[in-house]
Amino acid sequence: MLLKNRFFPVGVSLLIFFTINLLMVSSLAPSSFLKQLFAWLIGFFLFFVGTQINPKRITGSRWPVFIVCCTLLLLPIMLGNITRGSRRWIDIGPFSLQPSEIVKPGLMLFLASGALPYFLLLPLVIVISQPDLGSAFTIAVLLIPIVLYSKKLIKLSFLLVIVGLVLSPLAWRFILHDYQKNRLITFLNPTHDPLGQGYNLIQSQIAIGSGGLFGKGYRQGTQGQLLFLPEKHTDFIFAATAEELGLISVFLIFFAYYLLLRTLLNKAFNPANNHPLFLFTLGISLQIWIQMVINIGMNIGLLPITGIPLPFLSVGGSSLLALLFSLGIIYSS
Repeated sequence: MLLKNRFFPVGVSLLIFFTINLLMVSSLAPSSFLKQLFAWLIGFFLFFVGTQINPKRITGSRWPVFIVCCTLLLLPIMLGNITRGSRRWIDIGPFSLQPSEIVKPGLMLFLASGALPYFLLLPLVIVISQPDLGSAFTIAVLLIPIVLYSKKLIKLSFLLVIVGLVLSPLAWRFILHDYQKNRLITFLNPTHDPLGQGYNLIQSQIAIGSGGLFGKGYRQGTQGQLLFLPEKHTDFIFAATAEELGLISVFLIFFAYYLLLRTLLNKAFNPANNHPLFLFTLGISLQIWIQMVINIGMNIGLLPITGIPLPFLSVGGSSLLALLFSLGIIYSS
């Protein structure tokens, strides 16, 4: 199917992501290679499952979808173990799933089916309580296409933004945890604590800058291989890739994102699309773009460090499964 014209650009971009991802997992985290390969294989299966789901036909089932999503989000709070001060994952045998990633296609289907966007507050509150502000933000991104195509919601959104800015000092005092505050302080001045809070960013910038045009070579990166760069296969896989494979790999990554997003946006604005599919496609496209910008931005020091994964490249099956399933839904018609 990928050889057909409408699948070809997406197939090329996924092939690039697949190759770079598994290559770097083999280099940086060999013990995770089989799990990541398995996630890709399951993801491709879910892609074809998704092609059988048309958002236009989900209207009658939107509430069961919403209830399942909220139930999944509650599972880490009830059953998950505390990891780094939060409950975000549930263990299923040898695998760990992050429900806040898994539910994104379901929540976008719920919104695209015509449900009132206010109901998204419930899953947002659950995710924030885990706490996971990064995932809460990317879930909130799904609201953007709904807001843009509703005059009433645009006015309300502007009002909420103003209220949010006014109340932001209270968020600093009562909502943000100490580690989240430290990340913002480090973003503003990464050298104030180079061996503590600023360490990750400094090592990431060293890794990217030292890679040069062709990189230090596969499995030859000092920052990644010698463990100077924390979370080298997840949050900072972009920096580790730039160090080992160089600026050429960075260009290739950007090309894959450009090809994928251009194709998705062209499909979203295809006049033949029904409105729910248009909203779903636009929401997933924005999610991929914003996660890419935030992750790469934090790797190079332009944005504060967060736990938002780099789509298709950060190690972890939850995000990958959700994204490939979403792409399948987009190509359901």
